[in-house]
Amino acid sequence: MYSIFMRSIGKALVYLCTVGWVGTLVLVLVLFHFWLFMRLPGSSSLDVRELTIEPGTGGESIARSLHAKGVVSDPRLFSLMCWMRGESQKLKAGEYAFLALSTPGQILEQLVSGKVILHKVTFPEGSTVRDVAEILKEKGLAHREEILRLAEDTNTIQSLGILATSLEGYLFPETYHFQRSQNGLIILKAMVDQFRKHLPDGWQERAEKAGLTLHQVVTMASMVEKEAVVDAERPVIAAVFFNRLKRGMLLQSDPTAVYDMADFIGPIESAHLKRQSPYNTYVIKGLPIGPICNPGAQSLRAVLFPENVPYLYFVSNDDGTHQFSENIQDHHKAVFRYHRKLKARREEGRSDDQGEAPARQSGGEEDSEWLE
Repeated sequence: MYSIFMRSIGKALVYLCTVGWVGTLVLVLVLFHFWLFMRLPGSSSLDVRELTIEPGTGGESIARSLHAKGVVSDPRLFSLMCWMRGESQKLKAGEYAFLALSTPGQILEQLVSGKVILHKVTFPEGSTVRDVAEILKEKGLAHREEILRLAEDTNTIQSLGILATSLEGYLFPETYHFQRSQNGLIILKAMVDQFRKHLPDGWQERAEKAGLTLHQVVTMASMVEKEAVVDAERPVIAAVFFNRLKRGMLLQSDPTAVYDMADFIGPIESAHLKRQSPYNTYVIKGLPIGPICNPGAQSLRAVLFPENVPYLYFVSNDDGTHQFSENIQDHHKAVFRYHRKLKARREEGRSDDQGEAPARQSGGEEDSEWLE
């Protein structure tokens, strides 16, 4: 009996040793597999794999999507890695571009830090809210209707600290980099923030000295933006507007006559100048009720620091510059020269076939009558 008992004990010990050795081997193999997973990319391809992660997507679902895109080789091990690092709940939504040769650790770092694709978008100086909405739509960054609605929404405007009925004029025109996952409000806020950053130092004192509110500064700057081509002329054009306001003259800036015509395509004609509109400075006194575009930094500065000149009129030279005049007689001569240039160009066969539209100008009532 004793010998049988000892043999049984011996078999049991051998079994336990065998099981322990096999278990240890399995554990080593599992750890080695995980070690390899951590250090090897999900694919040997040099491709960039794009993946959009919607807000609220869970960690396991993200891991499966990464695996489906060939970004990680094992979704379960990726989830395990996230759990071990305590970052399962830190994965950020957004549009990502992953290098297929990235290691799982690098992928996780990108997800936790939110290094998403940034889309470059440029808004030219003089863009209107309608232009901004259309550009964002074309880039796939926002719905056109959403931007137009937010730009007129009282609560949105107040939340951005703007004392106006529209964001027109306050969406600073420059190049931005936006995430596709950002909503329209975040985009508009970024543009308004840039507007504030680009106001010149001492703008409040300069505006007060000129007797203007910020809204009036932006409104006049938008007119300067639409009239000017050459930066050097912006302070001169602003001075013309100030000089006319001081004399109680109509500003008669052509772009104001067509701003609220949503489907307008040039040229501006005499009939447009007679339109009844709170923006049309051919029929209203003083400034329009609001900006007619989003002005750039140079136009804002021009209104706050206008040139000290006596001019009351200006007309296009048809080359981007303007001819400035102090009196109506000289202005009429300048307008005549402008039309003579157009006629000569047509006769030489270089006409752009736009006809004899009124010269882009700022002038008194006599001028519009003279042009008809």
